[in-house]
Amino acid sequence: MADQLAPALDDLPDRVRLAMLPTPFPVGAVNCWLFAERPVTVVDPGMYLPESLQMFEDLLASEGLAVSDVDQVLLTHAHPDHFGAAGWITENSAATVFCGTAERDKVIDTPMDRDLALAVVSDLGLPDDVIAVLPAGFEMLRQMIRHPLPARVEPLEDGDTFDAGGRTWSVHVTPGHAQGHVSLHDPAADVLVSGDHLLPHITPNPALEIDATVEGGRRHSLVEYLANLDRFAELDAAAVLPGHGPAFADVPGLVATMHHHHERRADRILELIDGMGQPSVYEIAQVMFPTLDGMGVMLGISEVVGHLDLLERSGAVLRSSDTPVLYTAA
Repeated sequence: MADQLAPALDDLPDRVRLAMLPTPFPVGAVNCWLFAERPVTVVDPGMYLPESLQMFEDLLASEGLAVSDVDQVLLTHAHPDHFGAAGWITENSAATVFCGTAERDKVIDTPMDRDLALAVVSDLGLPDDVIAVLPAGFEMLRQMIRHPLPARVEPLEDGDTFDAGGRTWSVHVTPGHAQGHVSLHDPAADVLVSGDHLLPHITPNPALEIDATVEGGRRHSLVEYLANLDRFAELDAAAVLPGHGPAFADVPGLVATMHHHHERRADRILELIDGMGQPSVYEIAQVMFPTLDGMGVMLGISEVVGHLDLLERSGAVLRSSDTPVLYTAA
């Protein structure tokens, strides 16, 4: 899904500035939002890449500011394209970094349970040669991230208030694209900072998220995402500032489109399972997204896993084995 799904806005809210910072990923540029009034706040400062850092400094300069003037960094979630430069900002300012509580470990680089992660991807049917390329991909990402020190990172919870850029925002923590994904809503100006929870031109990837506290070792990201969509439809903000793509309006229309898209994709995957017999997640992903390779394979895996979770909850598919997990149409 890559067409414009919601009407773009020509004008941004007052004293809000945007830099579209480069990333090496298929999603393209990430949006960095600057709220120039005190406390000076940047939302999602992009990656630790020379070109991106220069564009970030140019964004600040457009308001007569320097990195040292930044008071706060708000991270909607701890995916590298959104938070990679956060540590660099704290090294050059007194800024505090804010993120959802569940994202904090990733922001400060708490080691992942790699044995559990390996077990999860093995259960999904990834062959050894595909698994073997993943460590190199993760190491490449590490070179584009500067982690802030733990003492500089403060957690946010659902329902908190957050002062930024001369506005008071309500905090919405909505698991799905990331467990601790944060969005901000300014009810006075009717502005929503949606991060990657709402995007105007693509559906957010239901990222595969390892979690030792959940049965099976991973969260049901798409189930969580869809469960949190409707709260934004009820807000129906006049202006939405997303993590990628242009500012937009008509949240209820976009939410309805998202629900419909995922229903159709789940139906397509059910058709594939019916025809393939007993496929693994990896085998389905190879059919659905045959051009993905390298780290991109994990994006396809995440999409398939998310929709299989939906189908399993509805009783439309059954698991026919455990290692690797195979699926049959019920």
